[in-house]
Amino acid sequence: MKISSNLGQSTSIKLADGSTISGALAVARYLCRVVPECGLYGKTALEKAEIDHWLEYSVTSISVQCDIKNVKSYLDTVLTPRVFLVGYSLSLADVAVYSALRVYQGISVDGCQNLERWYNFISEQTLVKNTLQRFPLDIELTKSRQADVGKFIELPGAEMGKVVTRFPPEASGYLHIGHAKAALLNQYYQLLFKGKLIMRFDDTNPEKENVDFEKVILDDIAMLHIEPDIFSYTSDYFDKYIEFAEKMIHDGTAYVDDTPAEVMKQEREKRLPSKCRNQSVEENFKLWEEMKKGTPRGLQCCLRASIDPESDNGCMRDPVLYRCKLEPHPHTGDKYKIYPTYDFACPLIDSIEGVTHALRTTEYHDRDSQYFWVLDTLGLRKPHLYEYSRLNLQNTVLSKRKLTWFVNQGIVSG
Repeated sequence: MKISSNLGQSTSIKLADGSTISGALAVARYLCRVVPECGLYGKTALEKAEIDHWLEYSVTSISVQCDIKNVKSYLDTVLTPRVFLVGYSLSLADVAVYSALRVYQGISVDGCQNLERWYNFISEQTLVKNTLQRFPLDIELTKSRQADVGKFIELPGAEMGKVVTRFPPEASGYLHIGHAKAALLNQYYQLLFKGKLIMRFDDTNPEKENVDFEKVILDDIAMLHIEPDIFSYTSDYFDKYIEFAEKMIHDGTAYVDDTPAEVMKQEREKRLPSKCRNQSVEENFKLWEEMKKGTPRGLQCCLRASIDPESDNGCMRDPVLYRCKLEPHPHTGDKYKIYPTYDFACPLIDSIEGVTHALRTTEYHDRDSQYFWVLDTLGLRKPHLYEYSRLNLQNTVLSKRKLTWFVNQGIVSG
């Protein structure tokens, strides 16, 4: 794999097909996955999960504004019995945490025996030494990095007047400060590039949608002085999603599965293919029609993507695209008995509505592959995906479900 690099203000990689992966962690994960022989992304599913934890930790917990004592104490305790953070060899976890500590020079490892031992040991690893020789983190770069904390990064492929972002909350609860961060971030790029901002309600699940929350959310958006250019609902394109789903059934890239939910979950965990995976197109369409009618037989089924049941990425193990539900939808009523999953509808509507840059928190990272697979399979335009860290606060509540409880109990007004 041939890669050329240049120092700049943001970290991104442009692939041969023209798509761009942005963000240091996203780029690192991608490179480690396409070059598994480097051995930096773990050997087992458990090691990969542990590495993901440390990647997130390096971004959300280590900064110039963090509680230095808590960070040092936590790392020193974790490293007591360990040479490496994960497994028995250098991994992306070590690289990410080491880099975060090194960049923020205010975080000294002195006085923490285990942390200091680990830090010095990682510094002597050949991979690390060679990287630092090529890209030295001198004092000036460190000061610049510290000064940039809290600032916005550059959007890859952004052109003045052509950027389209979107804020797609689900109307199933009250917005919290994390939603405000997402909305304001999308508005920032709308204004910076004189582009457009889409205010879209994600209403793919009739069980959760509540029109009362839509009004509350719109009031909150107005209070934040955010002025979207376009208002839409994911449900505006239900007919189009069905067309795409039927094309995939016809092409053999999707199949109808009547496996019980619990059995399906176990099969995915064990990386086993479904018994329905190789059934005929005719049988798939027969069951699909049952789903569309909402019959008892249809309620036993779901539509799944035919990707790879053995994938290391759990999100790519034949994910569900459609499910059958009889609940009336707040906007479409009883017209439909089938509803797309968020992970199927999201890339489709982003492409249909002309979104150029979809900003998502790092918790969606593993689902990014599915996002691009859907668009590639259907031959649709691919927006840029950019990851940003999820906002976590201590000693407060950020769950929509819990916030709703506080409002319903009359403790706060909402």
